[in-house]
Amino acid sequence: MNKFERVQEILQELDADGWLISCKEDSDINSKYMLGVESHARHFVYVAKDGKHKVIAVSMEAPMIQRSLKKAGVDAEVKAFRSIEEIGSLLINVLNKPRIALNFGENNLSAQETAFADYIYVGDYNALRSLSPNTEFISAAPIIYKLRSVKSSSQLEDLRNVCKTTLEILDDVPNWVRKGMTEKTVKAKIEYEYMKLGRPAFEAIVGSGPNSADPHHNTSLRKIDDGVLLIDTGLQIEEMCSDITWTYWVGNKPSSDFLKAYHALYEAKEVANKYYVEGTPCNLPAIKCREYLQNNGFPDQDKLFNHGLGHALGFEAHDIGPRVAVNAPDNTFLQRNMVYTNEPGLYWQNKWGIRLEDDIIIGKDKCEVVTYNHKEPLLIL
Repeated sequence: MNKFERVQEILQELDADGWLISCKEDSDINSKYMLGVESHARHFVYVAKDGKHKVIAVSMEAPMIQRSLKKAGVDAEVKAFRSIEEIGSLLINVLNKPRIALNFGENNLSAQETAFADYIYVGDYNALRSLSPNTEFISAAPIIYKLRSVKSSSQLEDLRNVCKTTLEILDDVPNWVRKGMTEKTVKAKIEYEYMKLGRPAFEAIVGSGPNSADPHHNTSLRKIDDGVLLIDTGLQIEEMCSDITWTYWVGNKPSSDFLKAYHALYEAKEVANKYYVEGTPCNLPAIKCREYLQNNGFPDQDKLFNHGLGHALGFEAHDIGPRVAVNAPDNTFLQRNMVYTNEPGLYWQNKWGIRLEDDIIIGKDKCEVVTYNHKEPLLIL
Protein backbone atom coordinates (compact mmCIF):
# COMPACT_ATOMS: atom_id res chain seq x y z
CA MET A 1 0.00 0.00 0.00
CA ASN A 2 1.45 3.37 -1.00
CA LYS A 3 1.04 6.55 1.05
CA PHE A 4 -1.82 7.91 -1.04
CA GLU A 5 -3.78 4.70 -0.53
CA ARG A 6 -3.14 4.84 3.22
CA VAL A 7 -4.46 8.41 3.32
CA GLN A 8 -7.56 7.31 1.43
CA GLU A 9 -8.32 4.86 4.25
CA ILE A 10 -7.93 7.62 6.85
CA LEU A 11 -10.16 9.95 4.84
CA GLN A 12 -12.85 7.28 4.89
CA GLU A 13 -12.60 7.16 8.69
CA LEU A 14 -12.86 10.96 8.93
CA ASP A 15 -15.66 11.21 6.37
CA ALA A 16 -13.58 13.77 4.47
CA ASP A 17 -13.44 14.14 0.71
CA GLY A 18 -9.74 14.88 0.51
CA TRP A 19 -6.55 16.28 1.99
CA LEU A 20 -5.04 19.38 0.38
CA ILE A 21 -1.40 20.30 1.01
CA SER A 22 -0.51 23.90 0.10
CA CYS A 23 3.25 24.43 -0.16
CA LYS A 24 5.61 27.20 -1.23
CA GLU A 25 9.40 27.37 -0.82
CA ASP A 26 9.42 24.07 1.09
CA SER A 27 6.95 25.41 3.66
CA ASP A 28 5.25 22.04 4.31
CA ILE A 29 7.32 18.91 5.00
CA ASN A 30 4.28 16.76 4.19
CA SER A 31 4.64 17.68 0.52
CA LYS A 32 8.03 16.01 0.27
CA TYR A 33 6.78 13.09 2.35
CA MET A 34 3.94 12.45 -0.08
CA LEU A 35 5.63 13.34 -3.37
CA GLY A 36 9.05 11.81 -2.69
CA VAL A 37 10.80 14.92 -4.08
CA GLU A 38 11.22 18.54 -3.02
CA SER A 39 9.11 20.88 -5.11
CA HIS A 40 10.38 24.35 -4.26
CA ALA A 41 7.91 26.53 -6.15
CA ARG A 42 4.29 26.99 -5.09
CA HIS A 43 2.28 23.80 -5.56
CA PHE A 44 -0.71 21.89 -4.20
CA VAL A 45 -1.11 18.17 -3.48
CA TYR A 46 -4.67 16.83 -3.28
CA VAL A 47 -5.18 13.29 -2.00
CA ALA A 48 -8.75 12.27 -2.80
CA LYS A 49 -10.89 9.78 -0.94
CA ASP A 50 -12.18 8.51 -4.30
CA GLY A 51 -8.65 8.03 -5.66
CA LYS A 52 -8.79 10.92 -8.14
CA HIS A 53 -5.59 12.49 -6.83
CA LYS A 54 -4.27 15.73 -8.27
CA VAL A 55 -1.08 17.76 -8.06
CA ILE A 56 -0.95 21.37 -9.23
CA ALA A 57 2.66 22.36 -9.89
CA VAL A 58 4.72 24.87 -11.83
CA SER A 59 5.58 23.63 -15.31
CA MET A 60 9.33 23.29 -14.67
CA GLU A 61 8.75 20.95 -11.70
CA ALA A 62 5.71 18.99 -12.90
CA PRO A 63 7.69 16.33 -14.88
CA MET A 64 9.93 15.65 -11.87
CA ILE A 65 6.86 15.16 -9.65
CA GLN A 66 5.17 12.92 -12.20
CA ARG A 67 8.24 10.64 -12.39
CA SER A 68 8.49 10.40 -8.61
CA LEU A 69 4.83 9.48 -8.19
CA LYS A 70 5.02 6.90 -10.95
CA LYS A 71 8.03 5.30 -9.28
CA ALA A 72 6.03 5.08 -6.03
CA GLY A 73 3.08 3.47 -7.81
CA VAL A 74 0.80 6.48 -7.33
CA ASP A 75 -1.78 7.28 -10.00
CA ALA A 76 -2.26 11.05 -9.82
CA GLU A 77 -3.02 13.74 -12.38
CA VAL A 78 -0.28 16.38 -12.41
CA LYS A 79 -1.54 19.71 -13.75
CA ALA A 80 1.13 22.24 -14.72
CA PHE A 81 0.74 26.03 -14.54
CA ARG A 82 2.93 28.77 -15.95
CA SER A 83 1.56 31.81 -14.12
CA ILE A 84 0.01 32.56 -10.75
CA GLU A 85 -3.21 33.61 -12.49
CA GLU A 86 -3.82 30.02 -13.63
CA ILE A 87 -3.78 28.55 -10.13
CA GLY A 88 -7.20 29.78 -9.04
CA SER A 89 -9.12 28.07 -11.83
CA LEU A 90 -7.17 24.83 -11.31
CA LEU A 91 -7.89 24.91 -7.59
CA ILE A 92 -11.61 25.55 -7.97
CA ASN A 93 -11.96 22.19 -9.72
CA VAL A 94 -10.20 20.52 -6.78
CA LEU A 95 -12.00 22.41 -4.01
CA ASN A 96 -15.55 21.80 -5.18
CA LYS A 97 -16.12 19.29 -2.33
CA PRO A 98 -18.07 19.44 0.96
CA ARG A 99 -15.24 18.57 3.40
CA ILE A 100 -11.48 18.98 2.88
CA ALA A 101 -8.62 18.65 5.35
CA LEU A 102 -5.91 21.35 5.49
CA ASN A 103 -2.67 21.48 7.44
CA PHE A 104 -3.56 23.66 10.39
CA GLY A 105 -3.30 22.81 14.08
CA GLU A 106 -6.21 23.32 16.44
CA ASN A 107 -4.77 22.73 19.93
CA ASN A 108 -1.30 24.18 19.71
CA LEU A 109 -1.06 25.28 23.36
CA SER A 110 -2.60 22.19 24.95
CA ALA A 111 -0.91 19.14 26.47
CA GLN A 112 -1.92 17.13 23.40
CA GLU A 113 -1.09 19.88 20.92
CA THR A 114 -1.49 19.64 17.17
CA ALA A 115 1.24 22.06 16.13
CA PHE A 116 2.79 19.30 14.02
CA ALA A 117 0.03 20.01 11.49
CA ASP A 118 0.51 23.79 11.41
CA TYR A 119 1.97 24.48 7.96
CA ILE A 120 -0.50 26.44 5.86
CA TYR A 121 -0.01 30.20 5.57
CA VAL A 122 -2.88 32.37 6.80
CA GLY A 123 -3.07 34.09 3.40
CA ASP A 124 -3.34 30.75 1.62
CA TYR A 125 -6.03 29.58 4.03
CA ASN A 126 -8.06 32.74 3.46
CA ALA A 127 -7.64 32.43 -0.30
CA LEU A 128 -8.91 28.85 -0.29
CA ARG A 129 -11.94 29.85 1.77
CA SER A 130 -12.69 32.61 -0.74
CA LEU A 131 -12.35 30.22 -3.68
CA SER A 132 -14.64 27.63 -2.09
CA PRO A 133 -16.90 29.30 0.50
CA ASN A 134 -19.21 26.28 0.82
CA THR A 135 -16.43 23.84 1.67
CA GLU A 136 -15.89 22.84 5.30
CA PHE A 137 -12.15 22.94 5.95
CA ILE A 138 -11.03 20.70 8.82
CA SER A 139 -7.65 20.14 10.45
CA ALA A 140 -5.49 17.45 8.85
CA ALA A 141 -3.86 16.67 12.21
CA PRO A 142 -5.56 13.23 12.49
CA ILE A 143 -4.37 12.32 8.99
CA ILE A 144 -0.77 13.34 9.64
CA TYR A 145 -0.69 11.57 13.00
CA LYS A 146 -2.06 8.28 11.69
CA LEU A 147 0.09 8.42 8.56
CA ARG A 148 3.43 9.21 10.16
CA SER A 149 3.46 8.22 13.85
CA VAL A 150 3.73 4.45 13.32
CA LYS A 151 6.44 3.44 10.89
CA SER A 152 6.26 0.91 8.05
CA SER A 153 8.64 -2.04 7.74
CA SER A 154 10.56 -0.28 4.95
CA GLN A 155 10.93 2.85 7.10
CA LEU A 156 12.24 0.78 10.01
CA GLU A 157 14.82 -0.76 7.69
CA ASP A 158 15.79 2.74 6.54
CA LEU A 159 16.23 3.66 10.21
CA ARG A 160 18.56 0.74 10.87
CA ASN A 161 20.65 1.63 7.83
CA VAL A 162 20.95 5.34 8.58
CA CYS A 163 21.78 4.68 12.23
CA LYS A 164 24.52 2.21 11.28
CA THR A 165 26.14 4.83 9.07
CA THR A 166 25.85 7.57 11.69
CA LEU A 167 27.45 5.35 14.33
CA GLU A 168 30.41 4.65 12.03
CA ILE A 169 30.96 8.39 11.62
CA LEU A 170 30.74 9.02 15.37
CA ASP A 171 33.09 6.13 16.13
CA ASP A 172 35.64 7.74 13.83
CA VAL A 173 35.58 11.11 15.63
CA PRO A 174 38.54 10.34 17.98
CA ASN A 175 40.69 9.57 14.94
CA TRP A 176 40.59 13.12 13.60
CA VAL A 177 39.41 15.57 16.27
CA ARG A 178 42.30 17.42 17.88
CA LYS A 179 42.62 19.99 20.62
CA GLY A 180 42.60 23.48 19.15
CA MET A 181 39.95 22.71 16.57
CA THR A 182 36.81 24.82 16.86
CA GLU A 183 33.38 23.36 17.49
CA LYS A 184 32.33 24.62 14.05
CA THR A 185 35.20 22.74 12.39
CA VAL A 186 34.04 19.49 13.99
CA LYS A 187 30.45 20.15 12.93
CA ALA A 188 31.52 20.94 9.35
CA LYS A 189 33.53 17.73 9.05
CA ILE A 190 30.68 15.55 10.33
CA GLU A 191 28.11 17.20 8.08
CA TYR A 192 30.47 16.96 5.10
CA GLU A 193 30.46 13.19 5.59
CA TYR A 194 26.66 13.27 5.75
CA MET A 195 26.32 15.21 2.52
CA LYS A 196 28.16 12.47 0.65
CA LEU A 197 25.45 10.01 1.70
CA GLY A 198 22.27 11.99 2.35
CA ARG A 199 21.95 15.19 4.33
CA PRO A 200 22.06 16.39 7.95
CA ALA A 201 18.80 15.63 9.73
CA PHE A 202 19.32 18.86 11.70
CA GLU A 203 22.17 21.20 12.53
CA ALA A 204 24.63 19.31 14.70
CA ILE A 205 25.21 20.46 18.27
CA VAL A 206 28.91 20.40 19.11
CA GLY A 207 29.50 21.63 22.66
CA SER A 208 32.87 21.64 24.39
CA GLY A 209 33.64 22.43 28.02
CA PRO A 210 30.96 24.66 29.58
CA ASN A 211 29.07 24.78 26.26
CA SER A 212 28.14 21.13 26.75
CA ALA A 213 25.94 22.21 29.68
CA ASP A 214 23.47 23.90 27.30
CA PRO A 215 21.27 21.13 25.80
CA HIS A 216 20.59 23.24 22.68
CA HIS A 217 23.98 24.93 22.45
CA ASN A 218 24.56 26.85 19.22
CA THR A 219 27.82 25.43 17.86
CA SER A 220 30.46 28.14 18.18
CA LEU A 221 34.07 29.07 17.43
CA ARG A 222 35.20 27.91 20.88
CA LYS A 223 38.36 25.83 20.63
CA ILE A 224 38.28 22.29 21.92
CA ASP A 225 40.44 21.63 24.97
CA ASP A 226 40.77 19.01 27.71
CA GLY A 227 37.42 17.99 29.17
CA VAL A 228 33.96 17.27 27.82
CA LEU A 229 32.98 17.23 24.15
CA LEU A 230 29.28 16.59 23.45
CA ILE A 231 28.06 15.87 19.91
CA ASP A 232 24.34 15.64 19.15
CA THR A 233 23.85 14.88 15.47
CA GLY A 234 21.74 13.08 12.90
CA LEU A 235 21.76 11.96 9.29
CA GLN A 236 18.85 11.53 6.89
CA ILE A 237 18.93 8.92 4.14
CA GLU A 238 15.76 7.94 2.30
CA GLU A 239 12.72 8.05 4.62
CA MET A 240 14.30 8.22 8.06
CA CYS A 241 16.56 10.33 10.27
CA SER A 242 18.98 9.30 12.97
CA ASP A 243 19.41 11.38 16.13
CA ILE A 244 22.29 10.35 18.38
CA THR A 245 24.22 12.07 21.14
CA TRP A 246 27.62 10.90 22.33
CA THR A 247 29.69 12.58 25.00
CA TYR A 248 33.46 12.20 24.63
CA TRP A 249 36.32 13.09 26.96
CA VAL A 250 39.24 15.07 25.55
CA GLY A 251 42.39 13.96 27.33
CA ASN A 252 43.73 10.68 28.67
CA LYS A 253 42.11 10.63 32.11
CA PRO A 254 38.45 11.54 32.64
CA SER A 255 37.66 13.12 35.99
CA SER A 256 35.96 10.99 38.63
CA ASP A 257 32.84 13.19 38.76
CA PHE A 258 32.49 12.97 34.97
CA LEU A 259 32.76 9.17 35.06
CA LYS A 260 30.24 8.92 37.89
CA ALA A 261 27.68 10.97 35.93
CA TYR A 262 28.42 9.16 32.65
CA HIS A 263 27.94 5.72 34.19
CA ALA A 264 24.75 6.76 35.99
CA LEU A 265 23.25 8.08 32.74
CA TYR A 266 24.25 4.93 30.88
CA GLU A 267 22.50 2.75 33.46
CA ALA A 268 19.47 5.05 33.72
CA LYS A 269 19.05 4.84 29.94
CA GLU A 270 19.13 1.04 30.14
CA VAL A 271 16.44 1.13 32.85
CA ALA A 272 14.22 3.38 30.72
CA ASN A 273 14.59 1.05 27.72
CA LYS A 274 12.60 -1.61 29.60
CA TYR A 275 9.55 0.65 29.45
CA TYR A 276 9.77 1.62 25.76
CA VAL A 277 7.16 -1.02 24.89
CA GLU A 278 3.70 -1.11 23.37
CA GLY A 279 0.94 0.19 25.63
CA THR A 280 3.22 1.98 28.08
CA PRO A 281 2.10 5.47 29.18
CA CYS A 282 4.49 8.00 27.66
CA ASN A 283 5.52 9.33 31.08
CA LEU A 284 6.63 5.99 32.55
CA PRO A 285 10.08 5.57 30.88
CA ALA A 286 11.00 9.08 32.03
CA ILE A 287 9.76 8.46 35.56
CA LYS A 288 11.81 5.27 35.85
CA CYS A 289 14.90 6.94 34.38
CA ARG A 290 14.74 9.82 36.84
CA GLU A 291 14.07 7.47 39.77
CA TYR A 292 17.30 5.65 38.98
CA LEU A 293 19.30 8.87 38.82
CA GLN A 294 17.63 10.09 42.02
CA ASN A 295 18.66 6.93 43.84
CA ASN A 296 22.20 6.90 42.50
CA GLY A 297 23.66 10.21 43.57
CA PHE A 298 21.82 12.82 41.48
CA PRO A 299 18.82 14.01 43.53
CA ASP A 300 18.40 17.52 42.11
CA GLN A 301 16.54 16.45 38.96
CA ASP A 302 14.76 19.76 38.32
CA LYS A 303 18.09 21.53 38.08
CA LEU A 304 20.34 18.90 36.51
CA PHE A 305 18.00 17.20 34.00
CA ASN A 306 15.98 20.00 32.43
CA HIS A 307 14.39 18.38 29.36
CA GLY A 308 12.21 15.43 28.42
CA LEU A 309 13.54 11.93 27.97
CA GLY A 310 12.58 11.35 24.36
CA HIS A 311 10.75 12.43 21.23
CA ALA A 312 9.35 10.74 18.15
CA LEU A 313 11.84 10.23 15.33
CA GLY A 314 11.21 9.59 11.65
CA PHE A 315 10.99 11.59 8.43
CA GLU A 316 11.90 14.56 10.62
CA ALA A 317 14.26 14.49 13.59
CA HIS A 318 11.37 15.66 15.78
CA ASP A 319 8.64 13.61 14.21
CA ILE A 320 4.97 12.88 14.88
CA GLY A 321 4.04 11.31 18.21
CA PRO A 322 3.59 12.17 21.88
CA ARG A 323 6.67 13.19 23.83
CA VAL A 324 8.20 10.94 26.46
CA ALA A 325 8.53 13.02 29.63
CA VAL A 326 7.51 12.92 33.28
CA ASN A 327 4.74 15.44 32.63
CA ALA A 328 3.38 13.74 29.50
CA PRO A 329 -0.39 13.17 29.77
CA ASP A 330 -1.39 9.87 31.39
CA ASN A 331 -3.61 9.05 28.40
CA THR A 332 -0.82 9.05 25.80
CA PHE A 333 0.68 5.65 25.05
CA LEU A 334 3.51 4.16 23.03
CA GLN A 335 2.53 2.02 20.04
CA ARG A 336 4.42 -0.78 18.36
CA ASN A 337 6.70 0.39 15.53
CA MET A 338 6.80 3.97 16.71
CA VAL A 339 10.40 5.23 16.78
CA TYR A 340 11.74 7.26 19.69
CA THR A 341 14.87 8.68 21.21
CA ASN A 342 16.02 7.89 24.73
CA GLU A 343 18.29 10.75 25.81
CA PRO A 344 18.87 11.37 29.52
CA GLY A 345 21.26 14.16 30.45
CA LEU A 346 22.89 15.85 33.43
CA TYR A 347 24.09 19.44 33.18
CA TRP A 348 26.13 21.69 35.46
CA GLN A 349 25.92 25.26 34.21
CA ASN A 350 29.29 26.96 33.53
CA LYS A 351 31.02 23.61 34.03
CA TRP A 352 29.97 20.78 31.70
CA GLY A 353 27.13 18.48 30.75
CA ILE A 354 26.58 14.93 29.51
CA ARG A 355 23.84 13.51 27.30
CA LEU A 356 23.62 9.95 26.00
CA GLU A 357 21.04 9.42 23.24
CA ASP A 358 19.91 6.28 21.46
CA ASP A 359 17.26 5.59 18.81
CA ILE A 360 14.66 2.96 19.64
CA ILE A 361 11.86 1.03 17.93
CA ILE A 362 8.89 0.34 20.19
CA GLY A 363 8.16 -3.39 20.39
CA LYS A 364 5.43 -5.58 21.84
CA ASP A 365 7.36 -6.92 24.83
CA LYS A 366 10.74 -5.18 24.47
CA CYS A 367 12.17 -2.38 22.41
CA GLU A 368 14.78 -2.66 19.68
CA VAL A 369 17.70 -0.38 20.54
CA VAL A 370 18.96 0.50 17.07
CA THR A 371 21.96 2.55 18.20
CA TYR A 372 24.39 2.43 21.12
CA ASN A 373 26.45 4.54 23.43
CA HIS A 374 29.75 3.17 24.66
CA LYS A 375 29.69 1.88 28.22
CA GLU A 376 32.92 3.79 28.83
CA PRO A 377 33.37 7.23 27.23
CA LEU A 378 35.53 7.40 24.13
CA LEU A 379 38.74 9.37 24.66
CA ILE A 380 40.13 11.98 22.27
CA LEU A 381 43.89 12.17 22.86
